[in-house]
Amino acid sequence: MQATSDLSLPSPVPAPSEASLNQWEQLARRAHGHFHAGQIESALAMQMKALHVAQRLIAGPLLAEHADHCMAAWVVSHHNLAELLALRQQPALAIEYLCEAHQGLLALGDARHHVAAVCSAAWRHMRETHSALLQWQRQHGSQPRIDAALQASARVFDCTAAALPPRLAH
Repeated sequence: MQATSDLSLPSPVPAPSEASLNQWEQLARRAHGHFHAGQIESALAMQMKALHVAQRLIAGPLLAEHADHCMAAWVVSHHNLAELLALRQQPALAIEYLCEAHQGLLALGDARHHVAAVCSAAWRHMRETHSALLQWQRQHGSQPRIDAALQASARVFDCTAAALPPRLAH
């Protein structure tokens, strides 16, 4: 066995609690591959793992540095799970994931608790969650949980518009 210098030591492996965007992307790609192979249960299991990584990204220090990417992982994971659950004939659970993504972004968009970059990214990504909720309603009809999520964002948008100077509010 040869001795190695400090320069040739491998870089430290991230602790299991540390989430990375690369880790999320690998899991999401594996879930996508299972889905296209018709392996819905395997896709669901991989997507749940991807969501757990996305949740750690949102709750961790990487959010401040890469808000758009972390929130994209969050939204994509929720939407992919909702799609898989709808395929499994579990619409109530699908709705929960759609609403959780939207309401999570509402919370992240609260400027009282987050830095400006995080708030801006949350508002940008909310277009996707809002659109997904409206699309569900068009396809499946009105659902109380979705109505509540849309009303919550409408209240926030109304408050935001009311806080703007009159020339910017319209």
